[in-house]
Amino acid sequence: MFKKLMVILLLITCFFLLFQWDVKQGYKKYTKAHPYTETTAYTGKLTMFPEGSKLYTSLLTDMKQAESYIYLQFFIFRDDPISMKFIELLKEKAKHGVDVKFSVDRFGGKDISSSLIKEMEESGIEFAFSRPLQFPHLFYSLNHRNHRKLVAIDGHTSYIGGFNIGEEYLGNNEKLGYWRDYHLRIQGNGTYEIEKQFLKDWGEDTGATKNPHSLNKTASSNNQSAYQLVFATGETLENQVLELIKQAKKELIIATPYFIPNDTIMDAFEDAKERGVTITLIVPDTTDAWFTKPPSYPKTEELFNEGATVYLYTKGFFHGKVMIIDDKVANVSTANWDPRSFYLNDEASCLVYDQRFIEQVKKELKQDMKDSRKLTREIIDDIPIWEKSLVNTPEWIYYYF
Repeated sequence: MFKKLMVILLLITCFFLLFQWDVKQGYKKYTKAHPYTETTAYTGKLTMFPEGSKLYTSLLTDMKQAESYIYLQFFIFRDDPISMKFIELLKEKAKHGVDVKFSVDRFGGKDISSSLIKEMEESGIEFAFSRPLQFPHLFYSLNHRNHRKLVAIDGHTSYIGGFNIGEEYLGNNEKLGYWRDYHLRIQGNGTYEIEKQFLKDWGEDTGATKNPHSLNKTASSNNQSAYQLVFATGETLENQVLELIKQAKKELIIATPYFIPNDTIMDAFEDAKERGVTITLIVPDTTDAWFTKPPSYPKTEELFNEGATVYLYTKGFFHGKVMIIDDKVANVSTANWDPRSFYLNDEASCLVYDQRFIEQVKKELKQDMKDSRKLTREIIDDIPIWEKSLVNTPEWIYYYF
């Protein structure tokens, strides 16, 4: 019996060593071929959507008006009424000659059936699962997900942010309730960059090569904001976040659904506090992924002990991914503050440099603070014992959750 147990333990150990080795090798190979990309600065009209209903209304309207092409990439796409509303519109546009390319992450799109795919393709929609399992680095491809949410329409309108497509993002999930998120609509030349990144991912997932349409220069107006787009995988995203923290001189506001930064980022927060920077963190009080809570407790408590103000969002579920630096830069992203986003996923961000827009975002974030309770020592001490027992889960394990 003892020998059998030892053999089983040895096999499990060998499996995890192989798993780790494969992920590291696959990561090294992938990131070498996919460097950090920060686009040139653009100007355009930016619209922020913190609620799913208004976002979907805007997106559906823009899709209805499309004349040439619609390219969509989402991490999650459900099989439910609102998702089917999108599908029906895409089918209609494809039948009328619009080039429709629709990509969903292979795991995030698990609700999409083969019959629905066939139905879409028969209507003229080109559909692909993003980041399918691949050899030789099977375990890496299993964990490497395309977490971007990108839409490009006719060269002049695009979307980027935290929302996926499904009924829960309209607040129709009984457990999570009201869903709070942040998503950008961009009108202007920067859509070219989102289209280019979409087609790059599309080509890797399908093998089909297609060049982006020529840059469609739109007329400028007074109501425009300066911004840059960022596309990153792995540690290059972490480096960007570190640089933003280091730039802060007065204030940092961070809003994220999952807060599990590494020690390097926590050290950067400590340095910021020593410079006199005020730090505010907004995270959900409840979660849609219970296994992310225990690893986040030590990080949140450490920030709290350093004097940061931590808000626990209570109105529903908070899924926004926003960072504001000194009222000078707003970072609206698809990325969470967790190991998956910092080490495994493909992500995208929009850095906005317009003070009027930043004030609008801050106004929304202040409302989020009102819809929250402040973290206190009593709340920390009242964390359930079973959750406290998972606090010391090895870091390499929760990388994969």
